[in-house]
Amino acid sequence: MAGYDFITETGVIVPDTADIKAAVEAEFREALGERMSTAPDSPQGRLISTETAARAFVARNNALLANQINPNLATGVYLDALAALLGITRKQATKSIINNVRLTGTPLVKIAAGSRARSRAGDLFESSRDVVLDTAGRAIVDFVAVDTGAIACAQGDLSTLVDAVLGWETVYNSNAAVVGGDIQSDVSLRLERQMRLANQGISTMEAQISGLYAVDGVKSLSFQENISHDYQVINGIRMKPHSVWACVHGGLDADIAMSLLKHKTDGAAWNGAVETVIIEPSADIPYTVLFDRPKEVKIDLHVTISKGTVEQVKTAIMQYASGKLEGERGLVVGGNVSPFELAGAINLFSTAIFVRSIKICRSGEPPAAAEITIAPDELPSITEENISVTINT
Repeated sequence: MAGYDFITETGVIVPDTADIKAAVEAEFREALGERMSTAPDSPQGRLISTETAARAFVARNNALLANQINPNLATGVYLDALAALLGITRKQATKSIINNVRLTGTPLVKIAAGSRARSRAGDLFESSRDVVLDTAGRAIVDFVAVDTGAIACAQGDLSTLVDAVLGWETVYNSNAAVVGGDIQSDVSLRLERQMRLANQGISTMEAQISGLYAVDGVKSLSFQENISHDYQVINGIRMKPHSVWACVHGGLDADIAMSLLKHKTDGAAWNGAVETVIIEPSADIPYTVLFDRPKEVKIDLHVTISKGTVEQVKTAIMQYASGKLEGERGLVVGGNVSPFELAGAINLFSTAIFVRSIKICRSGEPPAAAEITIAPDELPSITEENISVTINT
């Protein structure tokens, strides 16, 4: 369209279809005369409609293509290319991980990596590394699902040995599985890119956080440092002098420890209850890396709506919680839970739902329409069983 600005300072502009049609009609009148009929059912009217649709399609297609250079709007292979500039690749389908599974049996027996156990639901998990039972006949090791996808395993459900390893007697998971997922979506990749902009650096907090998010299976985390010469309690976490602290949800212990070793500030100490010995590859020096795992905080929701269905509300909240809504990270380590954000997420999922009120609470506490404060070492969680929906018309 002559004189129309498709590219402005605020971005790419798609012309209104009515403006395109008016321009096409003007061209037809100029060619065939002002008295020409442009009625939709006339031959020239149909030609005008066809030409308008074609130009509108081209305008939308060009706008979509132009927006592919914007990392906040890019999709598909274009988003992959922009992420690759920072050394970030789209994560493929991931496997569920169960951290710190307890094995028992005959003392000093070696249980090889890949030894399998079955959950009560019938899903297979395998050990992530070789372990040797100590003199008391115990060992701790992470287990990984054999298959990719959202394979759940509740606390205590990993209890059946599959592989006959002489001397291995029992398996027990005190932690629920960190559920895997399908291939990473565009929404998730755009959020990850923002969190990993310092991926190629070291020492800074941003670089250490970026490095942890690059670890396979990591969902979210909290990170902080103590730069003073004294022990300090920062946000409720007791930290050594000149040290860093990370609380990570998801990922294997060894991978997280290697990332912390690779990206940490030189000379800084670590804090946390999880101890993992890592061999620095270039110097062949062992380091004992410390970090924490979050404590799960179950959240109850009481939602009242006047329009919509129970299934819609539950689906919306679960998609928000897992970070599947555009622009939302969902429930993360150390992230407060807000009833107002939950209401907004429901309306983002479907404008057909009218939310009258939302009250939330930690399980077992009285519900209220107030934000729940989550500590840096806590992870809020929501299940469909914890969502109560009342339809009040």
